Amino acid sequence: MHDIYYNYYRLGMDKMYEDEKAARAELMNVLNQLNSFNTENPNTMINQFFFQGKSNEWVNIFKNALPQDKVKARELLVKLDLTNANKYSEGLK
Repeated sequence: MHDIYYNYYRLGMDKMYEDEKAARAELMNVLNQLNSFNTENPNTMINQFFFQGKSNEWVNIFKNALPQDKVKARELLVKLDLTNANKYSEGLK
């Protein structure tokens, strides 16, 4: 989980200002890492804590993405964070 947090903040969010496309690609990798972590460690509270305050961030990150990236992000986010599934479905149309 440490690598996921590092990649989210340092390689993703910190780079958004400099290169939005590359940062968004790294954040897509973070979603894939979270999906793998969730598959290997189902029903852990750390995933819920991770998404608890970030649902709006995820929508804002991917709302201007390419359509295929937006679809992939929405699928992963809905799978990983059921609590905010409607927010992802509506925000990432």
